[in-house]
Amino acid sequence: MRLLCLLLFFLFCKETPGQTGIPYDRISAELEAILGKDQGPRDTLNALAAKYGAGADTVTHYWRYIGKKDSANTLQVSRIIDQYGWPDQRLVSPGASKALWLVIQHADALTREKYLPVLEQAVSQGKASKVYAAYLYDRVQMFRGCFQLYGTQMGGDYAGNTRLWPVKDMLRLDIRRKTIGLPPIKEVLKRYEISWSDPACDSLAGKIVFYGLVSNQQGRGLSGVRLYEPSGKLAGKTDAQGYFYIWANRRVLRRGLFFKAAGYQTFVYYFRNKAAEVFYDTVQLSK
Repeated sequence: MRLLCLLLFFLFCKETPGQTGIPYDRISAELEAILGKDQGPRDTLNALAAKYGAGADTVTHYWRYIGKKDSANTLQVSRIIDQYGWPDQRLVSPGASKALWLVIQHADALTREKYLPVLEQAVSQGKASKVYAAYLYDRVQMFRGCFQLYGTQMGGDYAGNTRLWPVKDMLRLDIRRKTIGLPPIKEVLKRYEISWSDPACDSLAGKIVFYGLVSNQQGRGLSGVRLYEPSGKLAGKTDAQGYFYIWANRRVLRRGLFFKAAGYQTFVYYFRNKAAEVFYDTVQLSK
């Protein structure tokens, strides 16, 4: 009888929450080391960009080095998640939780897609931060060519300007941000020299965003090229350098967008990915 009681005791201890045998101390130490491998090279990159310029060859080569580091970090973090699930933020260090999220955030698109639902489930169980899930969701959306929801991701246009990646339902953006503990979007955008005013209406509802460059056959940007929707409505035109950034009704996905300029043949741009919401491309006009 005594032996039976001992067996039942050990069996119960094995199944008690918090006694799963997950080595949280070791996981914390491993992830904190990975955090340094993720952030250290990026600090160096920022210093190089400040010294030589973001487009310098030195910076481009260093980005390749970071890509290799990110791949190695992703393998380590993936093994941890695949073996133990998303480690509970209440049982690992804050640095470990941050490393876990950052490495997946910086991983390739397939890895982000794979672990987004894992992170979202962890959030629902109180194991992970809502902010981390918001950032990862927005990043996945951006690489899908879709609108983000929380305004956490920045993009760049063909002219080299930093822009807020298009946001779905912009009228309620700050409400969504507040519910997960993020500050108002206008406070964040001050760091990027992006002007912002609260939208009077949801200007992206039922529309797509399309930006790019229009050039001639010699590669020179063409100014004043007009872009028309299938209905004949003017969607926008290129600036002095040939760049454009427009919002257009989704009907253009079916019938194309028309580029017209004096002295050039009308060009019809057909959109390949009908599920996307954000597009960027170059267009060349012929005489």
